[in-house]
Amino acid sequence: MRRALTLMLFLSMLQGALAWAALGGSPSDFGGNTTQIRMAARSLAATSTSSTNSATTAAVYTISQSTLDSGTIVREYTDASGVVFAVSWTGPTLPDLRTLLGDKFTVMTSNAAKRPKAGHSQLAVDQSDVVIVSSGHMRAYSGQAWIPSALPAGFDTTTIE
Repeated sequence: MRRALTLMLFLSMLQGALAWAALGGSPSDFGGNTTQIRMAARSLAATSTSSTNSATTAAVYTISQSTLDSGTIVREYTDASGVVFAVSWTGPTLPDLRTLLGDKFTVMTSNAAKRPKAGHSQLAVDQSDVVIVSSGHMRAYSGQAWIPSALPAGFDTTTIE
């Protein structure tokens, strides 16, 4: 009995430690699924000028990059408040998209279900609440997803790697 309680306590603590980020949530640490314990992070500032006003506004965001054990590179773009507004991935295997995309995963799967299966290696979803582009074939997958309403001012989606 005591052993079972100890195991349940350990598993409940482990569950929180293994949590990944979801698009629209807080950044992840990827637990034991990375070969790099240290995540490379850099802060970037983009400026945009308003046509009605000569003032410039700075959009500050951080890019965190992790390499999974499979060799897949996952990048998370977080805004100044720490919320993930975009993600990207590239590598020999797909990351766990259900976890990475969070509640936006159902949007992707429902759009994928509407497409014929043979010969299609790309999926593009462009909706007002989420944009998802995923492509690839065995050993070469890539994709990106972002929430248009959560993008910082001045952020250019073509800069998502």
